[in-house]
Amino acid sequence: MQNANMAAALGVNPPRVYAVTFGIGAAPVGTRGRGAGAGCPAYFRPFGVAYVAKSFITVIGGGAAILSGTISASALFGAINQIATFVTTPVFGEVALLAAAIVLIRLLPQASPAAFFRRGL
Repeated sequence: MQNANMAAALGVNPPRVYAVTFGIGAAPVGTRGRGAGAGCPAYFRPFGVAYVAKSFITVIGGGAAILSGTISASALFGAINQIATFVTTPVFGEVALLAAAIVLIRLLPQASPAAFFRRGL
């Protein structure tokens, strides 16, 4: 992935590696998508839907720092959500989480929360 020309020079077929990697990654998604289809009972369909948006916001808010960014973004967003939920209602907690994500991504598009923890801010 980082140097396809070098891998090809060493005898690896990069397009085939990309295709196999995509297939391995897409297989669980495809089986889950099939489970949420029309043939699936209605009580299985919403499984995990509530966590998709939070997961996406956390990964995007974490930035390029894969582990430290995701951990720090999840701690930040989780604290905001829980504090707002404790002080008001669960609906407002979700709204506060979304507002915090929008502010973080809008104000710091190139940075991640992990950068602040590394700098000590």
